Amino acid sequence: MTSQTEYSEIYAKRLAAIEKDPAYTVLSSMNQPMSETPETVTQYIVYTDFKFDQQQQKTNSIYVYTPFANVDKYGHSKADYQAQLLFETNKWNNHMHITVLETLGSESRLAFYDFQNLGLAQLALKALINLANRSEIELIKGNLSSFDKENFAKLQHIFNKFDFEVEVSDEQQGIGRIQRTLHHD
Repeated sequence: MTSQTEYSEIYAKRLAAIEKDPAYTVLSSMNQPMSETPETVTQYIVYTDFKFDQQQQKTNSIYVYTPFANVDKYGHSKADYQAQLLFETNKWNNHMHITVLETLGSESRLAFYDFQNLGLAQLALKALINLANRSEIELIKGNLSSFDKENFAKLQHIFNKFDFEVEVSDEQQGIGRIQRTLHHD
């Protein structure tokens, strides 16, 4: 079992590595002690490879890292991040398209929900909305697909929580579309 001291040391090392790398920008972070049975992470780093530049179309990611349940027997992080939100930005039409969010839990597979149920997907989605607002994006959209009905319900819940419109095409198969219009004053 990993101690809080080990979590804090691993967190500090990962944060230093991200801050040192010019390809990444830290969007948000928290370094509070984790409880034994957490409902959400309290030690995390949300970062991106997105840059505000003149490029009109590009693909980037938002990553969420936590040391919680991510330490090997040698005291190193097992993964550089546990959630990845892949998105495309098109400044020609001021749209962002969510491609996929990968979260690593007991198994690694592509999905748009949090296998560990610690709020990682929500942290990534919140960061995306903030980036979209700063970039004056007018519409965030994407397609939903899920591995089973239970996880599709999670998807709907997460997107509804962040004011996305969810259009269900086939609930049995877990297929649908999402979109959120952003307003800038």
